[in-house]
Amino acid sequence: MKIKKSIIAGLFSAAVIAMAMPAFHANAAALKYSGVYTKEISIDEVDNSASSASATASSAAATTGATVANPEDVQSESVRVMTGMKFVIGVTRYGDEVNTNKNKSNFKFRSSNKKVAKVSAKGLVTTLKAGKCDITVTNKKDGVPYVIHMTVGKTVKVKSIKLNETSKNFKKIGKTFQLEAKVKPKKHTDIPLLWGTTDDSVAEVNNRGLVTITGYGTCQIYCKGGSNGITAKCTMKVKNPDDSENNGSSGISSLTYNTGKLVDISSHNTVNNWQQLKNSCDGVIIRVGYRGYTNGTLQEDIKFRSNVYNCQQHGIPFSVYFFTTAVNAAEGAEEGNWIANELAGMNIAMPVFIDTESSGTGNGRSDNLSKGDRTTAVRAACAQLQARGVPAGVYGSTSWLYNRVDMSQLPFSVWVADYRGYCGYGGSKFAWQYTSNATGYGVANRCDVSNWYK
Repeated sequence: MKIKKSIIAGLFSAAVIAMAMPAFHANAAALKYSGVYTKEISIDEVDNSASSASATASSAAATTGATVANPEDVQSESVRVMTGMKFVIGVTRYGDEVNTNKNKSNFKFRSSNKKVAKVSAKGLVTTLKAGKCDITVTNKKDGVPYVIHMTVGKTVKVKSIKLNETSKNFKKIGKTFQLEAKVKPKKHTDIPLLWGTTDDSVAEVNNRGLVTITGYGTCQIYCKGGSNGITAKCTMKVKNPDDSENNGSSGISSLTYNTGKLVDISSHNTVNNWQQLKNSCDGVIIRVGYRGYTNGTLQEDIKFRSNVYNCQQHGIPFSVYFFTTAVNAAEGAEEGNWIANELAGMNIAMPVFIDTESSGTGNGRSDNLSKGDRTTAVRAACAQLQARGVPAGVYGSTSWLYNRVDMSQLPFSVWVADYRGYCGYGGSKFAWQYTSNATGYGVANRCDVSNWYK
């Protein structure tokens, strides 16, 4: 931050926690970057004897757009941001952080060019097109302004983001700690950043990097910035002292650890080195079968038996998934029974997941089901598995789980696919499938890999 010798009225500020931010009615279709980023600013105290007049003038300038009378007293900085993004300002005023939910009562915000960027009364900025724009944040208490001189461009190329911690271990819920991010190159040190968690049932993070431990398990806190999506991560491990080694279910065993890597395989994969697969992951999820896209018949995956045999021979913990095209509760229950029969006598280490996604053509028998009908069918499959003593789960992409099924009606383990560098699903997760292009796992060509949290 520097004191500028000239100031154009405008700029923005204040911050609102991203997950609590109300809907913003600017041109949402033009947004290219998901999530609400945060731009932090620090307003310092000024010499009252020298600045009382300038504070009054600055307050007036924020309203009228006029040039401030005493620009040497105006605090400001310059920053480059991307077009098509939303961000809020996190204000530290006179050494104290201001609760971002109270920005509206503490500050006024003004944009000097609403065609380039808009700012709400709570300090939520939406960039609309390339250009120059000032966002002015005026402290309501004493009229002192702070100006951000924005250059809005198509790209902000970040070389690296480093966190002050890359891993943390905890044994108690409720603990907090602060993560801080260092961005390179230097000219982009103060760009807006996006903070998030891969599992908020384990740890939450606010829009300034303050982490709160909320439960047992493992997750990653991530910090993302720039148009090239550079991401830094801190792995959180919270050990439950009451974890047991076996849950006593028929044929189901729990592992003694609660995090790791999972590889999923089907007839579309060829494992050419089972020992390498064992050494590079912590478990395998095998496709047991599927219901046909058009005829609806139940089919066993042609490699299911051999994949199970090799996992058993090499001591690799495993479970299975099933690709469903069930269109009603009766077919869902039929699938649950069929899967349980296929698993008879096997010792699986994880829930069995129902993969509820479309054929990708729009012509599959379940592609155009309503959200309610699809949810009913999946729930029936999972409920039947549970009734047979087999723990059940649901698989899908973040978008699919939010829009194509009603997760409030599916109280089962969740396996999420999200390849954006972070997991956008906000609910509790068993695993996050973060890539479909992994190599080095003993599988020919490429394979899917997931972070396993529980």
